[in-house]
Amino acid sequence: MQTTVYTAQLEKQLRNYEVEELSEGIYRLHEPGQIAVIIEVLAIDFDLKSMKIRNNHTIYELEFKNDLDLVLDKMGIKRSVETLNTDIKAPMPGKVIAILVGPNDQVKKGDGILILEAMKMENVLKASADCTIKTIHISTGVNVEKGQLLVELA
Repeated sequence: MQTTVYTAQLEKQLRNYEVEELSEGIYRLHEPGQIAVIIEVLAIDFDLKSMKIRNNHTIYELEFKNDLDLVLDKMGIKRSVETLNTDIKAPMPGKVIAILVGPNDQVKKGDGILILEAMKMENVLKASADCTIKTIHISTGVNVEKGQLLVELA
């Protein structure tokens, strides 16, 4: 997986692109006079300013940074957003095929919480920080909508 930092400089380069949504999570990017690029958005985390996309069977992780973020990085200062991540929400519509935790379970950062099947792919939704499972709002086999609250963390 490749990681790209998205900055204001890159934004200027991308402004000429036309973006067309082909279907849920699938987009065509086209710059006049160039060949169109099709991307699939796999995950977006607004708190961490990151996005995971697929293009031509390759997965890319994008990080969005403004000028302040770049200055803080140069100074070696990392902003902590782990306290903001208190819920697990569906990143896309899909079907819950497994719940890997129960109420009051202690999980570590990166531990799997549940498996969501979307677009014929199994996506493991993971804890973004060490936490406790507070409430599970769904059950195995249910279909969920994008943004729907699945699990509350404490």
